[in-house]
Amino acid sequence: MALPIACASPAPRDALPDTGFPGTALSSRAPFAADAPRAGPAQAEPESSSPVASLRRVVVPGFEPALLFAPGGAAPRPLVLAAHGAGGGPEWECEYWRRLTRERAFVLCLSGTPLGGSYSGYYFRDHRALEREWIAAEQAARAAEPRILAGSGIYAGFSQGATMGTALLAQHAAAFPYGVLIEGFMPWNVAGARQFVRAGGRRLLFACGSKECAAVAKTSVHWFEVAHAEARLEYARGAGHTPAGVVMEQIAAALPWLLEGDPEWHGGD
Repeated sequence: MALPIACASPAPRDALPDTGFPGTALSSRAPFAADAPRAGPAQAEPESSSPVASLRRVVVPGFEPALLFAPGGAAPRPLVLAAHGAGGGPEWECEYWRRLTRERAFVLCLSGTPLGGSYSGYYFRDHRALEREWIAAEQAARAAEPRILAGSGIYAGFSQGATMGTALLAQHAAAFPYGVLIEGFMPWNVAGARQFVRAGGRRLLFACGSKECAAVAKTSVHWFEVAHAEARLEYARGAGHTPAGVVMEQIAAALPWLLEGDPEWHGGD
């Protein structure tokens, strides 16, 4: 699938819903029990199991450090890999996905490249740079946390992370068979959908708050259906270019569909 990659998107400015810590009440339909213990201080050294959740920086050779949220307990858990939009950063993404997964998964948040100058935040130079960082950060996270499962992962991208991630999902579908593309602007076609499924991909969720994103995603879902592959659009009409608010609530409500039938997400300790 030939894909143009340019994307310039603002950082998410909306505050996350104040749902409390550690649980969240985003949706009664979400499949995850809000039963994880309260997060402890950041861990300086990797550990394979801990009774409490933790958030710590992980050294990624050749790149800015990534952030890794580790759920409490000793059970193996899936991995969410999150890529922000231009001007965003890993802290916001880790908090976002910690809440959406109700602390039932590892969450690895990429940093990208600092914008520099008078600008704050980070960006990804292109999809190849994103993939190099993805691979290096994933390797570092798996070395630090042997509890991370080999499969059942979610790739989650907002704006630039969603647009650029579209070009990479098929190559990583064996480990990340699920995708959540929020406010991305890269269309899929039949060939791309079939390639994703052949590589091990299961389902894609498109989430939009802008009409421009929704138009692209609607077309993409159509081509997935033609390819006999599974994709779904959640459109929070009028929400705008943001992953927060109603967009976040609709993602939470759609996660049971995305992860349906996967025991690694629905099983308990």
